[in-house]
Amino acid sequence: MTSANSNGKLPAFVMLTGTLISLSGLTWDIDWHLDVGPDSFFTLPHLFIYSGGAIAGVTSLVMVLRATATQRNGRDLDPTVGGRAFKVLGVFAAPIGYLVGGIAAATFLLYGLWDEWWHGLYGFDVTVASPPHQGWLTSICVTMIGTAIVFAAAREHPWGRWGFMVAIAAFGQYASIQSGALADLDLSASIDWATLTWLAIPLVCVLLGSQVVPRGGALGTGLLTLALNLATWSFGSWAVGWYADLQHLALRDFVELGFPVDMVLIPAIVCVFGVVVEILLRWTGSSAWLLAGCGAAGAVAIIWLLSSMESGGVDLGGEDDGGGAGSILLTCIAGALLTGGLGGATWRLGRALRASNATSAVGASA
Repeated sequence: MTSANSNGKLPAFVMLTGTLISLSGLTWDIDWHLDVGPDSFFTLPHLFIYSGGAIAGVTSLVMVLRATATQRNGRDLDPTVGGRAFKVLGVFAAPIGYLVGGIAAATFLLYGLWDEWWHGLYGFDVTVASPPHQGWLTSICVTMIGTAIVFAAAREHPWGRWGFMVAIAAFGQYASIQSGALADLDLSASIDWATLTWLAIPLVCVLLGSQVVPRGGALGTGLLTLALNLATWSFGSWAVGWYADLQHLALRDFVELGFPVDMVLIPAIVCVFGVVVEILLRWTGSSAWLLAGCGAAGAVAIIWLLSSMESGGVDLGGEDDGGGAGSILLTCIAGALLTGGLGGATWRLGRALRASNATSAVGASA
């Protein structure tokens, strides 16, 4: 236990800090596009995004090299530091969490080079749906998954449990932003896929938190989801005004910088969902069917709630006469199937994460 505290705590939180810096940069960049306009590759929000990925990647590389040196010196690897180690290329001993995070961070930098070429070829880039944007967004999401594995391996420690909940709450927010690309696609359907994924992803993260952290996992993940969204979107709103003044750029005429109500509405509801799930699990115990039911019921309830709230900024009903109710119904059905299925899957995924530190042996190749 002492070894995990001394050897695993600092690099785990450095890696988590890198992912949170990227998340802050992304919310800043999104607000910039909404409140100011298009940008180029070399901007301060982009620097935040890429520096955060670099921090996570370098940390992963250092921990892989450290584990390799430990194994070559004939000492047993501590599986609570990054998780069970795998052989890589027959040379390296890589803890699974740092292996996943490191590979994702490396691909993230490659997508960054593609993004720079994309900007040079097409100029300004104002959509999250561009290929390089989707590439590095996915890479950072996988880096966050690696970070979550690192903390799950140290879940016996309080810092491991809290770090895991922060990591998956950050993943839920980041992946939700990435899913906004669905709004730019013509899916020829009456289902609001962008809004559906925006709320389904954090709901599933709350359910996953309850499986890795049995007591308080759902409540903690829900609270941290709200806290992270409050912090990052508030920072983004302030940073846009500061950076625009610094560059002597004007905001759009309709922009009024202030508290980001629209951006924290769903996280606030997800926080309430976490409280409800925590109470249910304390009362009945956990099962795959209960998790699936919670996910499905939560998605349906939130979709109907958002459809009745004009302040939510959600257009589930469309503008066609008589088509609003049908669109909401179809979105509810899709939400129940998607979130219910993924919620049930968190039962096994939680078991896999709890087993991430099952053995200290380098027992397989990756």
